[in-house]
Amino acid sequence: MFKFDESQLIDWTKGIRENPDMLNAFWPSQIRSKIWLSDWVKSYLPGAKKIIIFGSWYGVLADILTLRLKDTNILCNDIDKEAISWCMRKYHTDTNRMEDFVYETRVDLVINTVTEHLTQEEYDKWYDNVPKGTYFVIQGNNDFKEKDHVRACSSLTEFNEINKTENTLHTGSISYEGPWNEVENRPTYYERYMTIGFKSEYNK
Repeated sequence: MFKFDESQLIDWTKGIRENPDMLNAFWPSQIRSKIWLSDWVKSYLPGAKKIIIFGSWYGVLADILTLRLKDTNILCNDIDKEAISWCMRKYHTDTNRMEDFVYETRVDLVINTVTEHLTQEEYDKWYDNVPKGTYFVIQGNNDFKEKDHVRACSSLTEFNEINKTENTLHTGSISYEGPWNEVENRPTYYERYMTIGFKSEYNK
């Protein structure tokens, strides 16, 4: 079982006190999906050093990866400048739209956990821009009820198809609990999808 150290818990507590919105990054489903991702990266890409996290928000995933991998060099990308200002304390940062990101040096791994928030055009532009020879990890879900989820998927198969995954090392899904269904007085469950692979060609 993955354990957080005391200094990291104190740092997150400080972040929530200074940025109350940061609390939303700590829903059980949020933390579970990040630990799940870190498990895969540690298993399949333990030597990944230079990592870019697109849609990094307050950098919680960056913190978890830093705890699990050695000597990482992480860049956090997000258009939310308030969230990025918190990340600036520990990581390189970028506030451009992810599909317009400029790769100036070689990158070992790109991570995109917000694919459901991107239109197909935005995602295609982002993915086409990822340099050949780069590993990727992407996540998405089947939560169609959230208004900001413009590209949720009904299955893992659809997730991989619309996200144009290739050279897959591993792909899978986990169930997670969403908001309480007040009408039916029961929890709502969704699926979180994830694929780790290798970018070999630019899409045409």
